[in-house]
Amino acid sequence: MGKELYSYKNKGDVKHKEMKSLSGVYLKDEADVEDESGSGMMFPIMLIFPNKRRIYYFKDKDEKTRWVEAIKSCIGYSNLLDFYDLGENLGKGKYGVVKLGTHKRTK
Repeated sequence: MGKELYSYKNKGDVKHKEMKSLSGVYLKDEADVEDESGSGMMFPIMLIFPNKRRIYYFKDKDEKTRWVEAIKSCIGYSNLLDFYDLGENLGKGKYGVVKLGTHKRTK
């Protein structure tokens, strides 16, 4: 809801267990891992809050994708690669490699 993430103890509960504000949160994709039983895969993401980190695991890759897109939308996520195509290296600057960038056309 809005910029808050609510969690519940049991599916169908009316009262939430806790609420976390997503303001100032960063989203990090984590590598897929085998579940504890060794019978399948889990698909994690990390939410980096101002004072803590939390890893959330999904049983289904599509469910993870839906959550990631919803969280990105909520926190106003954007990526340089969404707006620019990076090409050849032009040289090295004070803070790293300098690449040729061309602006992507919006539809």
